[in-house]
Amino acid sequence: MDYLELTVTVRPEAVEAATELLRRCVPAGVSIEPPFEAIDEEGGVAFVPDAPVRLRAWLPLGDDGSRPALADLRRELRDLGDALVRPLRARTVRDAAWADAWKRYFPVLRVGRRLVLRPSWRRYRPRANDVVIELDPGQAFGTGQHITTRLCLEALEERLRPDSDVLDVGAGSGVLSIAAARLGAARVDAIDVDPIAVQVAEENVARNDVGRIVRVAEGSLGEAWPFRKPAAGRYDVVLANLSARIVQELARPLLAALRPDGVAIVSGIIDEREADCRAALAAAGGRVVETRAEESWRLFIVAS
Repeated sequence: MDYLELTVTVRPEAVEAATELLRRCVPAGVSIEPPFEAIDEEGGVAFVPDAPVRLRAWLPLGDDGSRPALADLRRELRDLGDALVRPLRARTVRDAAWADAWKRYFPVLRVGRRLVLRPSWRRYRPRANDVVIELDPGQAFGTGQHITTRLCLEALEERLRPDSDVLDVGAGSGVLSIAAARLGAARVDAIDVDPIAVQVAEENVARNDVGRIVRVAEGSLGEAWPFRKPAAGRYDVVLANLSARIVQELARPLLAALRPDGVAIVSGIIDEREADCRAALAAAGGRVVETRAEESWRLFIVAS
């Protein structure tokens, strides 16, 4: 099968909006590729601050080679503003080329004090006390490069207590769930509405040998909850690396899932939507005890 590769370069403040538009066209996932530069021979990298970000997605073409209608997507991206979004580019790539084309954009990444995210196709020589997580994002596209994921991983490393019960909402490739397990969580429940993400997360859980701790299921909070026992009041840590819109929609069940002394680590919030998310979390009974910022992105540590 051939694929249509969609590429668009955007300013950091337009990443959330442009990603949402791309996901409507390519539900399986979008690769978010901030520019980076190598800092050591072991694969460590530093990200270039406030630089344009490349979004990339691959859409399967029909058997007849027909290209899906992209006029609406191009128009919606243009509506975000020429100063924020460059024109969308589309090209056809062969199946064999697609299989490896996206891998070049994912380096080994050190996050926080101990976490190292290693794509499965790259080599890395661990240092003492490293917690190495091996990932293959597949079509879920999640190796921790994006600012919001890195903020979550840093907060998780600092906040997670040994033997905690963790809920990961919108698990994607499973990177946060695996990190929680490797950092000492007793149990991790990972949920995602995308069946492809669920499959990729399950594969990464097995790859990192944390299947005894992490269980993955297709679903969400509320009526789409996939497990037998309800979520309410069961978790010490709730991870929610979502979008501002979904944070607002799920604020109440997110906080209801916490134990009385638990915390929610909420990320994926663009600065212009910070006030809306704060209001939604407060209305749900949450208290933002810490805010972290990098470029135009925000992370909240929320207590119930």
